[in-house]
Amino acid sequence: MTINLSSDDDYYLSDKLVNNLNKMFKHISSKEGLEDNNVNLRFISSKEMKELNSHYRGINKDTNVLSFENQDLSKDHTKNIGDIAISYRYVKNEAITQEKNLDDHIMHMFTHGILHILGYDHNNHHQANNMESKEIEFLSKFNIINPYTLSVSYTHLT
Repeated sequence: MTINLSSDDDYYLSDKLVNNLNKMFKHISSKEGLEDNNVNLRFISSKEMKELNSHYRGINKDTNVLSFENQDLSKDHTKNIGDIAISYRYVKNEAITQEKNLDDHIMHMFTHGILHILGYDHNNHHQANNMESKEIEFLSKFNIINPYTLSVSYTHLT
């Protein structure tokens, strides 16, 4: 279970954060019954995120995280379950505004993205509660407090 991580050089990702992202991916994979898989994670600029959001969702603005499930026929051979894009500056600004630890917030966005790839969603109240419960459970394993009790609602997450 591997994260293929890429980022622009000006985005600081500590070794501890990278290690915890890998541990989170392994933990989620184990709990969700996935075996020997990988995911692509890229930290991108606000401009890149706006372009992705516009192209794939028809929303011409920056957002925190987007996920793309791998639906390619090679998935069985590559074991790549999908791609996650995190807008580094957007998430950093959210963390500041919401008075959250940046690494914890990045862990949350990554977890949220993985769950989307695995088919979880928040299109209605029931789905949102189910997805948020999973996020809270996974984050608590890393001593990250419930992000939904801290401040604003995350209904804008994708």
